[in-house]
Amino acid sequence: MSVILITGASTGIGQEASLHMARKGHTVYAAVRNPDGATDLREKIDAESLPVEIIRLDVVNQESVDTAIAAIVDAHGHIDVLVNNAGIGGGRAVEETPIDEARAIFETNYFGQARVIAAVAPIMRKRCSGRIVNVGSLAATNTMGCHAHYSASKRAMTALSEALAFEMAPFNIKVAIVEPGVVMTPIWTKGEMPDQEGAYGKTIKRLMRFFEYGFTRPAMPEDAATAIAEAIESEQPQFRYPVGADARECIAARASIPDEQWIAMNTLDDDAFAARWEEVAGVNYYSGALPEPPTS
Repeated sequence: MSVILITGASTGIGQEASLHMARKGHTVYAAVRNPDGATDLREKIDAESLPVEIIRLDVVNQESVDTAIAAIVDAHGHIDVLVNNAGIGGGRAVEETPIDEARAIFETNYFGQARVIAAVAPIMRKRCSGRIVNVGSLAATNTMGCHAHYSASKRAMTALSEALAFEMAPFNIKVAIVEPGVVMTPIWTKGEMPDQEGAYGKTIKRLMRFFEYGFTRPAMPEDAATAIAEAIESEQPQFRYPVGADARECIAARASIPDEQWIAMNTLDDDAFAARWEEVAGVNYYSGALPEPPTS
């Protein structure tokens, strides 16, 4: 069994991955910024008597990262698996996004992840063993207007993951990236909705419709946790794990047409845009009434 560190574990994918891997018998350190506020996670751990320890770790703070990792190494002598899940959302037009807001997204979604990797990699490298699983996003590939900085941070993590996989391969350390589409997690309740009536209203409305349709058939945190478990436990893990029907459909759609056609789609009127999207993706995301969301 492995010693696993999972960041961003208080809710959503990080929480479910922590519980899932502990149920399999692994020793899990569920890293959160504020352990006192992780009451839901703590209740679930206690209810099943799972081998999960909640540990304070803020990915944007080097001292916090170093302290947490030192505590795990002191207890076990090593870390077998890192699951880099901590992240924040954000979306509006590039023109309308303050640079400080963009910087904050990157500080968590990219630099924070890189900070934890840099701290854990030497521990794994010395043992010539380990797994690093980065939680990315469909948005890295299926980049849409008014979602630029979040998408850019996730695309940066994809590039980092691929480079890291090259670097770690000689040391028997495997790297994977999990790319969820719309997943039913609390991240969607955080932050403010962009203005749909401004200069970029058409693009915002199409982005919102994409998410609204996604919520009628979302992936669940359990689906992402299953992909993370596969990346950790498989003898021959994939590098890339799309999670959810929308992730699989949209990654294929994006690869099926040239960049210029992808961009030109957004100049079409609503009916033509919806028809073109259905032609490319094979699914009607944008026209008609939304399907009923799943009840469970």
